Amino acid sequence: MTPMPCPLRRPLRRRLSAVVLSLGTALLIACGPSPEEQRAAAEAAAAAREAALAPTLQLYREAKARGDARIALASADVILADGPGSRAAEEVAVGLDALREQAKAQAEAARLESLWSYVSTPIAGESTPQKAASLRNRRPDADDPASFAVVPTVQLVLRNDPRWGQSVYLVVEDGTFDCGSPCAFRIAVDGAEPQRFAGEASSTGTRPALFINDDEGFIRALDAATATIRIVPANGRAEPIEFEVGGFEAERYRAGG
Repeated sequence: MTPMPCPLRRPLRRRLSAVVLSLGTALLIACGPSPEEQRAAAEAAAAAREAALAPTLQLYREAKARGDARIALASADVILADGPGSRAAEEVAVGLDALREQAKAQAEAARLESLWSYVSTPIAGESTPQKAASLRNRRPDADDPASFAVVPTVQLVLRNDPRWGQSVYLVVEDGTFDCGSPCAFRIAVDGAEPQRFAGEASSTGTRPALFINDDEGFIRALDAATATIRIVPANGRAEPIEFEVGGFEAERYRAGG
C-alpha cells in the first residue's frame, strides 16, 4: 500500500506565507517611483500650481501698484483659496489685514460717490449748458425691522443755469417737509453747531421746492463737509433730514458731469 504524503505542518505554512508576502512587498517597492522621482513629481506639481496662479498674482500686483485695494483683495482671496502654501499665497498674505481695511474704505467712498448724480443739459440759445448735482436724503434702513420712522423723500439740488445763475434747493418728492414762514433752515455740517440759512418756498411745477438763499455759503459748507449735512426747518415743526454728502465731487459739478 502506497503511503500518503504528510500535510505541511502549520509553522512551515506560515513561514512560506511570510516569505511570499515579503517578496511581493519588495517587488512593489522595487516597481514604485524612487525618492528622486517622487521629489521631481512634487516639484513639477508645485511649479504647475504656481503657473496656474500666475495670472491672478499678476492681477494682484497690478491692482496694488495702482492703489486699487478692492481688486487686489479679491485677487488675494482667490490665491489663498486655490493655492494654500504656495509662494503666491505667501506673497499676498503679507499686509493682508491692512489691505482689507483699505478695500473697505474704498468701497465706502465708492458708495458715497454713487449717491450723487451729475447732469449737464444744453440750453437753446446759450453757449454753456445748465449744470446740476443732486442726491436724496438718507432713508431708514429697510433691513432694520425696528425702524418705523416716517421720513420724507427730499432731493438736494445744486444747479448752475446760464440764464438764472446758481441755485441750491430742496425738492420734496414724497411726504411733507415745510420750511415754515418765514422760510428758514438750521443746517449742521458734520455734527457741528447748526447755522441759520434763510430760504424761500417755491415749486418745480409738480413738486414743492425750498430754496436756500445763500447758495455760495451752502456750497462752501458742502465742500468742507466730510460726512453729513443735517437740515431742519428753523421753526422746528418738522423732523430733520440728513444727507450723506461725503462723496460730493465739486469738480464734477462745476464741469457738468
